[in-house]
Amino acid sequence: MTPQQHLRFATDPVAFATELLGFHPDPIQATVLTSDATRGIICCSRQWGKSTTTALKAAHLAYFRPNTDVLVAGPTGRQSGELVRKATFFLSRLGIRDRGDGLNSISQLLPNGSRIIGLPGKNEGNICGYSAPALILIDEARHVKDALYYSLLPMLATCNGSLWMISTPGGKQGFFYEEWVNQNNGFTRIKVTARECPRIPSAFLDAEYRRVPSRSFEQEYMCVFHGVEDALFSEEDLAAALDPSVEPFNIGPYKEAWFR
Repeated sequence: MTPQQHLRFATDPVAFATELLGFHPDPIQATVLTSDATRGIICCSRQWGKSTTTALKAAHLAYFRPNTDVLVAGPTGRQSGELVRKATFFLSRLGIRDRGDGLNSISQLLPNGSRIIGLPGKNEGNICGYSAPALILIDEARHVKDALYYSLLPMLATCNGSLWMISTPGGKQGFFYEEWVNQNNGFTRIKVTARECPRIPSAFLDAEYRRVPSRSFEQEYMCVFHGVEDALFSEEDLAAALDPSVEPFNIGPYKEAWFR
């Protein structure tokens, strides 16, 4: 690779993917690959290609930025390992052999000293030894424990590293939902429904729409966050209870008795 080609591929992840790795991203995948946002959240349909896209993002950064760490978190080590495996496959097309770092069971060490590391996922206490990662990826974020998420954030305190989380909705609960609806947290938001994925046939979606319960279809394919079905109070009831504009204890004839 000439210096000119190196510079071009380093600054153009889509060209890197298509010309060197043989992967042709769709327009939304290309948006993810080229985004320089330090905080990103992708709410997407099942089978959109989220793990493949973020594995490409990890491979590109590790390949062109020496001596950096990319951390991959998931609900289990198997899940984070699957994303690392995909990144390793892409790097193999560049002649980089599969080689662990000798310290982490789920890892890929590049010749330039960069590492892609899959975290175990079950115990947040086991990840505190990492510092200053260039990128943290959280795959299947709806299934990741809040405690693990909040233990990852301090790692970015001094390095200006990036954080991207990716998932299908999992209900109106947990950090993935909270970060998605919080409009003041600095996250770049990308939403991808199954109807926007060119690899999912319309005929399949039409059949699924008729076959599965509407809540499941909306959640798994249309990126809809539903409330918890067995909750004692709905989210709307709780919001109204905390709304300062709503008069408290407005319970008809019992209102005066409440204050006696």
